[in-house]
Amino acid sequence: MAHSAGPSVSLQVAAPRAIAAVRARIPMRDVSVRFPEYLNHVYAAARDGAMQLDGQNIFVYRGGADPNEEVDIEFGVGVAAPFSGAGPVRYSEVPGGDVATATHWGAYARLGEAHAAVIDWCGVHDRTLTGTRWEVYGHWNEDPARCRTDVYYLLAR
Repeated sequence: MAHSAGPSVSLQVAAPRAIAAVRARIPMRDVSVRFPEYLNHVYAAARDGAMQLDGQNIFVYRGGADPNEEVDIEFGVGVAAPFSGAGPVRYSEVPGGDVATATHWGAYARLGEAHAAVIDWCGVHDRTLTGTRWEVYGHWNEDPARCRTDVYYLLAR
């Protein structure tokens, strides 16, 4: 599976997407170590029958791009249909609209490269970011080169 050296960015129109999510406000630098504590609630609620998951983890960020800054995050998983809340797990939707997007292939430690590519692209193409962005994680693979993460930035109209 060959992929280009850097992520390419495209402009797309994203449809809203239903998720089961737990909201948190934490420093960006803590996301990579704290996400399991939030996602575990979602997977437990699904095991208890509260909702049917589609299997993709989706993290929605609002504000807080600096590693030391706090960010509002929804740690979620796609769902097949709306549902009633289950403990800290709530029904939510990833927003729809114009987005700049890039696909990252590889280790999550280098995911920032896709984010940087999108931000740079928006600067070059005079597109305004809204502060809302999300990551859609592909299915886990032991080979990091086969791990896919799609990065989306919602754009102002």
